[in-house]
Amino acid sequence: MASCHGYQAPNNATAPSSQLSLQARFQTFWSRAFFVLVLTAMSFHLPARPHHPAALASGTIWKMLFDRQQALLHRWVRPEFGRALAELSLRRDTLPNPCGLSQLIQQRTGWTLLMTGAPVAEAVYYAALARRELPVVSRLRTFSEFDQPPGGPDLFADVFGRLPLLLEPGYAEALQALGQAWELSTTPAAAGVLRRFARATFELGMLAPAGGRPQFYGATLLTSPRQLHAVAAAEPTQYWPLVGAARHLSLSAVPGAELADGPAVYFVAHSWVELLDEIQQLRAELRQVQRPEVGSRLLATPAANTEGRAHSFAARLSSLRQVG
Repeated sequence: MASCHGYQAPNNATAPSSQLSLQARFQTFWSRAFFVLVLTAMSFHLPARPHHPAALASGTIWKMLFDRQQALLHRWVRPEFGRALAELSLRRDTLPNPCGLSQLIQQRTGWTLLMTGAPVAEAVYYAALARRELPVVSRLRTFSEFDQPPGGPDLFADVFGRLPLLLEPGYAEALQALGQAWELSTTPAAAGVLRRFARATFELGMLAPAGGRPQFYGATLLTSPRQLHAVAAAEPTQYWPLVGAARHLSLSAVPGAELADGPAVYFVAHSWVELLDEIQQLRAELRQVQRPEVGSRLLATPAANTEGRAHSFAARLSSLRQVG
């Protein structure tokens, strides 16, 4: 006969009541122990993944974002980017594990990931970069925020847009140098120059080795379809060489020397070394911006020289953009 808790009594014998009571208590004990073990295991798993509290929606959003960018970027990223995704175990069907990513990044690069619930203040962000620490937002956007998460980057933008590049030593060195340049941003004008340079490079920058077509390294280009389509539709004259970018971007910080409105400009570096060199030039520009009496004597000629280089550079890139 069947008893409670699923215990099956023998057919050929009737168990004493004391034995049944002992067996029932024994089975109840192990049922409760198993339930406690399951809850304990869940409690260890969930805090390690605070950005998605075991919700299926988060996994679906990550998969959709991952698939969309993979489809859009196949002509716009270097092979190293795909290899880095695999090395970091970043896949479409698995939400990233912050603890595992942090350990892997630390082992491979010496950098530390700082998981934050929201984007940090500008000064905090650059100070962290100078220490080889990368703030990463742990919050993943919702369906209603799918195309434009409010308040800055989210988990996908930071992880997909920055971590694969961090495995390249040249990129990591340049990113640290950008953080170190913040110490010279002691005035609003200087901070504005650094802000524009950071956006033009680490958000919207491209890399084109000699003879190659421009490919993305800027985090916004890697994660935003709107920006990707804008680049794809850009005219060749909108592609400018990175050399001279710091000088060009600093002009609008000088009183009476506002940059003219026009189509967006995309700066293209030939190598990580060239990017690092331009950051050193940025430091010189930041010092100049903090001394108006010196900067006021540097208004007239650089813009023409920069645009001349841009047109020459665009002529070389025009045919490359048609490939593939």
